[in-house]
Amino acid sequence: MARLPERQFDVMVLRHALDFDTKTTALVMGIKETTVRSTHRTAKRRMAIDMGLARDEDADDEE
Repeated sequence: MARLPERQFDVMVLRHALDFDTKTTALVMGIKETTVRSTHRTAKRRMAIDMGLARDEDADDEE
């Protein structure tokens, strides 16, 4: 998780470590709820790829 960009890291901490819901996370960070949801989704995907639990779909484009 430490390798995530700052915004993704912050969303993950607020959502999981502090158990904030999307609305509260958005209020604390000063961003829209839709931004929290998309940032959360991106962070989870990035962590899964980093841990080898998911394929990096963008890697197919580079081959």
